[in-house]
Amino acid sequence: MSRAQELIAYFGMKPLPVEGTYFINTYISEIKTAEGGPAGTAGLGLYLSEPVSASTTHVLEFDEVWHFYEGDSIALYEFHNNGTARTITLGRDTAAGQVMQHTIKAGVIQAGEVAAGGQWALFACTMSPGFTASCFRGVTKKELRGKYQGYEEIIERIGVPDGHETELPGDYVNERFKS
Repeated sequence: MSRAQELIAYFGMKPLPVEGTYFINTYISEIKTAEGGPAGTAGLGLYLSEPVSASTTHVLEFDEVWHFYEGDSIALYEFHNNGTARTITLGRDTAAGQVMQHTIKAGVIQAGEVAAGGQWALFACTMSPGFTASCFRGVTKKELRGKYQGYEEIIERIGVPDGHETELPGDYVNERFKS
């Protein structure tokens, strides 16, 4: 069993609907927001190059903080409303410009995957207010095509397919890891 398979099994990770990342919540606050969602959440995610596990293009209503843990580096993509896009590389090689933590602001379209040449990566995401199905929306390739020069191949590869569901099921709750 590979290290990635070991982690998926140990934590009981499952692919997220719409997005596809192997994921498990590790913390869900018992304190609720005025809207009824958790005050904060934290979870572990895992990307694989084979079979492919990646975060398809999506947008969240709240800031999301990413934390790199182990494995190969991660390519995070940000698509901004002004037509600019950028790639952030999460990883251990800070001398090469990689970062171990990065915040994607609310309303910025994002996607992520194992960086080119990598096999797998373990990371965490934290949010406050916490993640709920209603704060997530997948973004289709059609919505992105022609808007982000230099990112066309990425959009075609990990954009949500046109006509695919973009909302999480209303009753979606990712199980919490029980240690």
